[in-house]
Amino acid sequence: MWDKLKEQFNLLKLEKKRLYLITDSEKFISKDDFLDAIASALQGGVDIVQLREKIIPDSVVVEIARKVRTLCDEYGATFLVNDRPDIARISEADGVHLGQDDISVEDAREILGQNAIIGKSCHNTDEIISAVNEGADYVTFGPIFTTLSKSGEYIDFAQIQWVLENIDIPVFLTGDITLTNIQELSQTGANKFVITNSIMYARVPEYSAREILKYLP
Repeated sequence: MWDKLKEQFNLLKLEKKRLYLITDSEKFISKDDFLDAIASALQGGVDIVQLREKIIPDSVVVEIARKVRTLCDEYGATFLVNDRPDIARISEADGVHLGQDDISVEDAREILGQNAIIGKSCHNTDEIISAVNEGADYVTFGPIFTTLSKSGEYIDFAQIQWVLENIDIPVFLTGDITLTNIQELSQTGANKFVITNSIMYARVPEYSAREILKYLP
């Protein structure tokens, strides 16, 4: 019974989350500068942090993950690890975010436990429906507009509207989302966004996060 209540509490927390930061340490001179940017973003209102570091050694990722866990605890934010349920478990993250080619949601729960938060990247409505059927707790949906890190087609406002009207789990829009276009996106009724560059590489991440949140219903 307690496990079920805890699972429901985790999902309720997700419903209230609006600003989801995916990290990128590539342009930071030091780990301290990178962690300072995350702390600043959290101070500005980021309420989910996904640690996404693909090119640094696992030992360093674990070290950073433990520090980000502490930061998220300090600010009451949810902490997720990209792709790696093993590192998520070691660092006591709240869960893991999976890509389309990663292990299944079911297998991730086997590693992290039934109360872990499991998210999945989706790029079309069929993938979202599949993720819901798999038991994902939330999905990211994109890319919106265009983004330098992705290639191929991007989703349009009609697809966003369909998802908002038909999908029951939280959906976070992702892509080339900036202060310039977020007001237009929020007018669709969307209020959950994934952002990297506009916050991570802002001169003051806290200020950028606060400005973005002004446009979210």
